[in-house]
Amino acid sequence: MGLSTISASMIDPTDIATLLSEYIQTICGPTQFMGEIDDGTEDATLGLNTLQRAFKGSSSSWTRVGDGAVIINFTSTDTKDVSVNIMSGGDKIEEVDVKAGGTAQWTSNITTLGGKTLYLDRWRPGFLGFPGTGGGSLVLWVPRASRGGHLELDVTINVS
Repeated sequence: MGLSTISASMIDPTDIATLLSEYIQTICGPTQFMGEIDDGTEDATLGLNTLQRAFKGSSSSWTRVGDGAVIINFTSTDTKDVSVNIMSGGDKIEEVDVKAGGTAQWTSNITTLGGKTLYLDRWRPGFLGFPGTGGGSLVLWVPRASRGGHLELDVTINVS
């Protein structure tokens, strides 16, 4: 019985099956079951999903053949300096500081990040100047690529 069936039949009152169906299958499933991901710029290509407003308007571009680079271009429309945590496969791998109204870039490679989820959250000064992660997050799947691959993210950092 699939997770969608369990979720739709209301056997799971906690809705955990829905969570697994919506996030685990759509993010982890493509490379595992279908092989390499086709080129694309649609959010659905790599399961790009933004929660809340912090990263709304962000986009991605993926090609199977390429130099093996993962490039994240940050553009801030926020009124405060922020730090963006970059996590891969559940582990924090980097923190990038982005000035209010500024830009920044972070690079890595498919060899390091391929076959895992890439997760971004924003740390921003909040109440009394203490930093917090409120405002949202961004997550997508970084596929493996036998011919290098190239992933470019244009990440918009919004006020929220």
